[in-house]
This record gives sequence, C-alpha cells and structure tokens, in this order.
Amino acid sequence: MNTALKQEWMKSLSASLGLGEAEACYRIYERWLADRNLELGQREMQIVIDRLLYHEPIQYIIGEAWFYELPFQVNKHTLIPRPETEELCELIIKKTTRENLNILDVGTGSGCIPIAILKYKTTWKAKAIDIDREAINTAVINADNAGVSERIVFEVCDFINNDISLDKWDLIVSNPPYIDRAEQNTLNSNVIDWEPHAALFPEGNDPLVFYKKLAVLLNRQQKGCELWAEINHDYAVETLALFDVFSKKEIIKDLSGNFRFLHAIK
Repeated sequence: MNTALKQEWMKSLSASLGLGEAEACYRIYERWLADRNLELGQREMQIVIDRLLYHEPIQYIIGEAWFYELPFQVNKHTLIPRPETEELCELIIKKTTRENLNILDVGTGSGCIPIAILKYKTTWKAKAIDIDREAINTAVINADNAGVSERIVFEVCDFINNDISLDKWDLIVSNPPYIDRAEQNTLNSNVIDWEPHAALFPEGNDPLVFYKKLAVLLNRQQKGCELWAEINHDYAVETLALFDVFSKKEIIKDLSGNFRFLHAIK
C-alpha cells in the first residue's frame, strides 16, 4: 500500500487497537498483498479496517497466518498460531535428533505444529487428531500446501472422551486447551469473540484435564517415548506433578520468561 493509504490505516485503527497492534496488522496485510501481487485501493482497505474495528483478527480476515516461516490457512475453527507455539516446535526440532520417528499431535487445529516439524524433520511421520472436523479439513489443506501430506495422517477424535488406540508413538506433542474458564473475562476481544472456545478452554471445570489424559497416554507408550506440550504458566507446578512417575520431567520457560513448555520422558 502507498504512504497515503498507510497513514489512513494508522489513523483509523490506532485509537481502537493501539499503535503497535495497528502497525502489526498493517505489516501482515501488506505481506499478504505482496505475496499475491495485489495492490488494493481505498474501498478494499476500508472493508478490512471496518472488520478490524470489530476486533476481528487480521489473520481471519485474510484467511492466513504465518507460522515457522510457512503460510497456514486459518478460520473460525482453528486457533491463530502463536509465537510461543513456534518456540515449542523449535525445541522439538533442535533437541530431538533421532531419525524416523512417529509422532502424535493432540488437538492439531490448523496442523501448524506437526506440519512445521515434518518440514524440517524429513524422516519423521505424524498422526494429528482434533475434535473439530472443519479444523481437520483445514489442516489437510495446510499439509498439502506445505508438501508433507504423504507423511501425515489426520483423524477426527474426541481425545478426552475416547480411548486412543495403542499405536507406538516415539513422541507426543500437544498444545491443548489450557485457559481456565475463570480467566475468560481477562481475554482480549479479538480472542474471546472470535477464536474457537473449544480450542481455548478445556472441557468442564478442570484446567488440567488434558494433561491428565496425556500422562495416561504417555504411560502406555514404549520406553523412551517423549511428551512435549504447551502449558498454562499459572498451573506449571500442578502440571509437572502429574508426571512425577516419569524418568524425566521438566518445565521450560518461553522467551518472555513464563513457564510455558512441559517435557516428559517415560
């Protein structure tokens, strides 16, 4: 977009979104236009501005989010991938040096975690599950676009209320719903009003329900199976305690200094 349009963008959005958020949305939109060799004018830009003023995330407006240097389709059935989740992928890619691993991703959403990992771990294969059929459909498209569809299988599965088959997994990864419903009123409008609640909040009143089931699943796997998961930093101590019986367990801080990642080995 030209300078005049950018100035109008910032003037229209800064008061509502804040200067930093308005600038971030502009950069995302500008990149999306450039990738498609588009130069939209005043009318098209105003439509986007109007939607942003209702706190709709720019990623849902354009239908795309970048994650680990890959473009992913996103929609109301999938969370928008976060930088912290990129950190989770980075930890797995750098710290797990074995070849030919079979991994399971629980609550895959857009498929961003296993797809990003398989892009860099070319001998690995994955299965990814999610309760939402439309999320799985989106993840299938993303895997195909990233060129990893031959090494990943997607399945609709209610992880909490169904028993997972005893396949042999070398590594289990998950960014499950972990926000306590008591925190709901603290979330920004662009999250609580637009992103799928089933991917934000765990079922029922137990914020650790997914981690309890993950501990059970890890215990069923062969010796040496690893678990990597993103966690709610407010429940770091309680989450780690669920894995006391395992040979190795640790909580790792994210780049912001929050306890964010669980690593456990059977």
